[in-house]
Amino acid sequence: MLKLPVKARLTQDVYQILANVYGGDLERVLSAMAKPSPAYHLRVNTLKIEPERLAERLRAKGLKVSKHPAIPEALLIPIEGPNQIPEYGKRVVVEKFTAESVMVGANVYVPGIVSFRGVKRGDLVLVVDPEGVVVGAGVAEISEEEFHRQSKGLAVKVTHPAYRAPSFRELEEFKEGLLYPQSLPSMVTVRVLDPKPGETIVDLTCAPGGKLSHICQLTRNKASIYGFDRSQRKILETEETLRRLGCQAKLFPADSRYVDVDFPEVKADRVLVDPPCSALGVTPKLYDWKTAEEIFSLANYQKQFLKVASRIVKPGGIVVYSVCTMTIEECEEVARFAVEECRLKPDRQPLVLGSKGLPLFEGAELFQRFHPHLHGYGYFIARFRKP
Repeated sequence: MLKLPVKARLTQDVYQILANVYGGDLERVLSAMAKPSPAYHLRVNTLKIEPERLAERLRAKGLKVSKHPAIPEALLIPIEGPNQIPEYGKRVVVEKFTAESVMVGANVYVPGIVSFRGVKRGDLVLVVDPEGVVVGAGVAEISEEEFHRQSKGLAVKVTHPAYRAPSFRELEEFKEGLLYPQSLPSMVTVRVLDPKPGETIVDLTCAPGGKLSHICQLTRNKASIYGFDRSQRKILETEETLRRLGCQAKLFPADSRYVDVDFPEVKADRVLVDPPCSALGVTPKLYDWKTAEEIFSLANYQKQFLKVASRIVKPGGIVVYSVCTMTIEECEEVARFAVEECRLKPDRQPLVLGSKGLPLFEGAELFQRFHPHLHGYGYFIARFRKP
């Protein structure tokens, strides 16, 4: 039987950036990054069904479902593994994100394949990432010749993933809009935003609609909710998410960094800023070749969204900033920018399931961090109030 990935592989740049956060614990962190979190989380859409009723339906399908103790609309299912992978002779090479999905039980589809050399239909194959790390094994559903002729379709049915997480997107409960697969920190972020009916709430980077639909759910569709994204394709994807879940929000394909100029009428009680980031906290992570320059560039990009949020939020209003990463540059230092340049004040969070922010300046202890070796993923949440 084959050994599983031992730790996430990073550039020396990023290794040093994370060493600034974790010091002697970094090797533990890298080992945790190469594994999925212990449990898979999903959000019950309470606009359509009660959590216990959905839990009963999922248990009837053989799933080991339990309710989260702190978030009423959250359910969790344990992830099985690590599992042993049989040693087959032929290998299918897949790109990084496909490999990380295969690790938790996903099948391999044609667009995710790098190499299908010498494979025949029915062959037992190993699935490996571009670096040769084994992530699973399965049965080839097509041949090499068919692979070269088609651009989509199932290529390998994975029978032995490194870990096994439940798949919900084919369930009738998903199609009926009764649930939304969503990470625990993502749900915590919206609970920290604490949206209320009757308020004006803005999500500056709303696609694909997970946090936005959660806002709709918590306000029972009785708030004035705006969602922005610069990609028309992503707006259409978000529209489909909202439609399936029965959520109501006003969506705009627009560059969120100019909302204060392009939509001067929008004045918000609460603003969510969840911008693009290095995503180092998304697990499992086999490797990441980002450079320090890319991290710094992302941090500067993130600051632009906070600047706009500070302009459109009303006095006394709330701004929540979240990123699925652990770098100081994208976490506390971006939050410092919000305090020093945007004149926002760190605010106590109504739900804390992670650890305190790094005490780099006054008020930073009010922020919330999730660490891969402690919580199963990396994440940062800051809540501010506008004076």
